[in-house]
Amino acid sequence: MDQGGAGITSLPGSLALFSLNLLLLREAVSKLCLEASDSRSIHLRKVIRVKDGDFVDLAVRNGPKGKGKVYLREDGAIELELTWLTAHSNDLYPISLVVAQCRPQTCRKILDQATSLGVGSFSFFQAEKSEPSYARSSLWQTDEWIRKIEGGVEQAFSSFVPRCDRFSDLKNALDNQSLETECQRIALDNYEASDPLSLEEVRSGRTFSLCLGPERGWSDGERKLLRSYGYSMRHLGERVLRVETAVVAALSLLASSFW
Repeated sequence: MDQGGAGITSLPGSLALFSLNLLLLREAVSKLCLEASDSRSIHLRKVIRVKDGDFVDLAVRNGPKGKGKVYLREDGAIELELTWLTAHSNDLYPISLVVAQCRPQTCRKILDQATSLGVGSFSFFQAEKSEPSYARSSLWQTDEWIRKIEGGVEQAFSSFVPRCDRFSDLKNALDNQSLETECQRIALDNYEASDPLSLEEVRSGRTFSLCLGPERGWSDGERKLLRSYGYSMRHLGERVLRVETAVVAALSLLASSFW
């Protein structure tokens, strides 16, 4: 893999994102300069308190991980000399999350937490009971949704980024699912599900497609559509959960079959 030239590459914040666990880069370079005003440089100095010769962890988006040797400059900038490790296999789970447009703050939590848990892909759709204005929020009109996903990748100390698509309705979202024959299709529902989502049910190592509706729930037409696509209705107990809580709880159960 080409690791870049001998010169120092200065990447703005839009090209590299920082979290506590990992520095995720958009490309492999041999050296990196973080200017004094860069939030990542400030974090490394003020919070992590790096010293000359320390190493920080890095990764290339959908690529290898590496180490960056720290060199502190008198002007407050930080230079990193990068060493890349051998490429590793994709560690995302074969779980497709199909979820209705919810409040922007709810979607932010879903993007961050589901990515940290290792979901393979996102499909957001406009449900019949979704508020139309949610799809026009700054989360989706800017690259904020990308930053939330990549932040989840960094938090998980990973490098692989799940795919995220948006659809006009549930049917389009389901039509675009690449579902294998053995894929287990599950839709969460507080009202018409007769059985709970249980560990015994998911301990099979198969691929999964998990569907969740908006805060106001599924419409009758959407329930009928889900069943026609082979989705089984399941619940997470008698307590009514927030959408983001239900996502984390259900994904934890599904992901446990790969642990």
